[in-house]
Amino acid sequence: MKPEMLYGVNTAEEILKSGRRKVFKLYVSDRSSGGRAREIVSAARKAGCQVEFLNPRVLDRMSGGGNHQGVILEVEPVRTLSLSEALARVKEPGRTVWAGLDGITDPMNLGAIIRSAACFGISAIVLPERRAAGITPAAQKTASGAIERVDIVQVGNLNQAVLELKKRNFWVYGADMKGKPVTQVDFAFPVFLLIGSEGDGLHLKTREHCDELLSIPQKGGVESLNASVAAGVLFYEISRKF
Repeated sequence: MKPEMLYGVNTAEEILKSGRRKVFKLYVSDRSSGGRAREIVSAARKAGCQVEFLNPRVLDRMSGGGNHQGVILEVEPVRTLSLSEALARVKEPGRTVWAGLDGITDPMNLGAIIRSAACFGISAIVLPERRAAGITPAAQKTASGAIERVDIVQVGNLNQAVLELKKRNFWVYGADMKGKPVTQVDFAFPVFLLIGSEGDGLHLKTREHCDELLSIPQKGGVESLNASVAAGVLFYEISRKF
């Protein structure tokens, strides 16, 4: 597969620290000489990675004007798992929480959701192949390296994946404004939490497969939360239960 160009200090640190992906080359601003940049260069050289120092304007062009923070990595793409591969990694069902994204098409939202997932112990994110944001450099930059700590599971059909997980004793919860307040939900594990798009929420068929719908109590003022913010709140509430 063609290498990806990823950028950002946190992303570079996490990729080099995790060792989950092969790093081919590190590009660093020739104006970065100390602090975290020095540590990244040291980690890259220990990993046998070639390091090249470039003018920041060159890095600007390489990142398409993105906020590279003086660091760009040439790295192999994220390896996604099949559903069966991800299930084989489950060691403690009573402490397992996965999330499925239904209609999330914004890479920034996807990246933010992955970052929150890593923060609150969600071990896998399930993504449908169609009509969904992919693991782009922008999504990975927003995730700020957290993608190295969460399994990414790619499925052809999200509803079929839901049904298969139910056969494997997962309890399926769906985020819905009309659902039961999350603070009142007695979660059963392993958990599979479905999060829909901001505009349309969960698709009807996906909602029908849920064992329970849950909502976030609000004080008023706006109709709904940003999808990534809602995901973070729900992840936190679930993490309190395991």
